[in-house]
Amino acid sequence: MMSRKGKNRFRALALLLALLFPCLIAGAASPEVKKASPEVKKAAPEVKKAAPEVNKATATAEVIYAAPKITRLATFQNVGGEKLLYSPLALARDVKNGDLFITSFGSGELIILDAKGFLVNKAGREVGLTAPYGVALDETGRIYLSEVQTGLLKVLSPGGALMDRIDLSLVVGRPVSPGRITIGQDGRLYIADLRAHEILVFNLQGDFLQALGGFAYLQKAAVVNDKIIGLSAYGRAVHIFDQTGVPLLAFGDHGEASERSNIFSFPTGFAVDAKGRLWIADAFQHRLRVFSLDGRHLFNYGRLEIDTGGFFFPVDLCFGEKGMLYVLEKGAERIQIFQVSDL
Repeated sequence: MMSRKGKNRFRALALLLALLFPCLIAGAASPEVKKASPEVKKAAPEVKKAAPEVNKATATAEVIYAAPKITRLATFQNVGGEKLLYSPLALARDVKNGDLFITSFGSGELIILDAKGFLVNKAGREVGLTAPYGVALDETGRIYLSEVQTGLLKVLSPGGALMDRIDLSLVVGRPVSPGRITIGQDGRLYIADLRAHEILVFNLQGDFLQALGGFAYLQKAAVVNDKIIGLSAYGRAVHIFDQTGVPLLAFGDHGEASERSNIFSFPTGFAVDAKGRLWIADAFQHRLRVFSLDGRHLFNYGRLEIDTGGFFFPVDLCFGEKGMLYVLEKGAERIQIFQVSDL
C-alpha cells in the first residue's frame, strides 16, 4: 500500500503534468451540471478560520525588503459539503459586490461565490461552456470566458445567460488558444494566447487591435498604470510594454536555484496591489513572489503545504478592498483569503 508521503508525491506529479498540459485533463469526470439560479444562494460553505499567520520572507544573500504582515483569514473550498472546484485555473472579482468568479476547468463550469463563500451561481453545459480557462468582468457585470480548446470567447449576462460567442481564430486570422484574460481600465480585453504565446488585445466588441510577442510560454497579461504586463512560465518571466507595444523592461529568469530572488520555477498568475507591487504566483515553488514594477525583488510569501497553512500549486490571485488578497490554488482546489497589513 502506498504511504501518505508517496500519495502526496504522486498527486504533486499529476498536478505538475496538468499545469504543463491543461488540455489533458479536459476529459476528466465532471459533476452533474445544475441549472443556474442566480437569485437563490446555496448552503454556507466550509469556511476554515485561521489564527493570524504572519508571513516570513524567504531570506537570501540578496537584499529583500521588509514584508508587511500577512494574515490568513479564511479558506473557501467546499459549499455545504459539495465540492465545486475541479482544477481551477483563473480568478476574477466583481468590484461592486465582492463576488468571486472562478473557472473550474476540470468540470467545465464557471463558479460564482459571494464575499462570504456562499454559492451564488454556476454555469456550464447548459449555457454552452466547454472547459472555460480565463474569466473577466466588465463594468456592466458582463462575464467574459475564454475556451482554450475551442478558441472561443463567450460572453454571459450578469445573470449567467449566453449573450455572444466570438471565434478568436477567425477574428485574428490564425488558430488561437486563449488562456487567462483580463479587462483593463482602458476598456480593452487582454488575452494570453497559449498557442502563439502572444498577448492579444481586443475591444469589448471583439475587434482585434494588436498582438504583443516575445514570450516563451505566456500565462497572463494585464494593463496597469498605462503599462501592459505579460507573465511567462518560461524564459524571462515578466515583460512590460507601453500601450503602443514598445518593450520597456523584462526581468526574472527560470531555473532550479529557487533560493535566489530572481529565479522562477513556473509562474502563472499575477496581480498588482494598491502600492504598485507586483505579486506573482509561482506554481511550482508554491509561493508568491513580490516585486516592484521596476524589477526589484521585495519579498516572498508562502511554502508548500497541502493542508491549509501554505500553498499547493497557486495559479492565480486578485486583490479586493482594504488589503484583501485572494489566492486560487489548482492543486488544493480552493481559495485562500488574506489581509495585507499595509494596504
